[in-house]
Amino acid sequence: MQVSQPELDPAEFKGLRKMPQQARSRARVQAMYTTAERIVGTEGVDALTMIRLAAEARVPVGTLYQFFEDKAAVLDAIAYRYMDSVDSDVSDALEAGADGDWRGLTNIMFDTFIQRARANPAYVAIRAGHYLSAELQRADDDNIDTIAAITRTTLVAGENLVDTPELATVCRVAVQAADALLQLAFRLDPTGDADTLAQARRITLLYLEDIATRHPRDTQ
Repeated sequence: MQVSQPELDPAEFKGLRKMPQQARSRARVQAMYTTAERIVGTEGVDALTMIRLAAEARVPVGTLYQFFEDKAAVLDAIAYRYMDSVDSDVSDALEAGADGDWRGLTNIMFDTFIQRARANPAYVAIRAGHYLSAELQRADDDNIDTIAAITRTTLVAGENLVDTPELATVCRVAVQAADALLQLAFRLDPTGDADTLAQARRITLLYLEDIATRHPRDTQ
């Protein structure tokens, strides 16, 4: 009797040269992912080589190259997995910001991305070292732009502000600045330097408070 294979999730295997069809192949690919994430997350991107990855994942080098063209493709695959998981965070942020509580939204986004960075040190290392491909860099930029847009609409709803191009710009600056400080915190400490994280949150909240105070309100 033939056992049916579970349905493949293409998002889980982005960046691969081919899709693993059999359970054994999927297990091998998962071992490659897990091993690559461990090496990069604990030792940095430079520590990863294809030969080392194959040896520590316990797969033949030829099998590794069946799925990954080169080291850059391995890094892309790790980043794709992280990016896909962020999409759900953005959806949660949309829901959290629906009532106009921009302070609550800001704290939720900080907490969420701190937790994600701690859980995904390999992605943090890839991003910090500017190893993202052009496609993934665009996706990363899109995520930041989306968070900035959510912040803007939440401020407009919560503070009854006039939605202007200037407001869009200052919200983008707020999110970009917060992102840069988060990256700094994780360069200083793999778990995120506590003082830097606290100051990053404080700066962002104070900046948005200033926006809410100074920006024109909709009087209609």
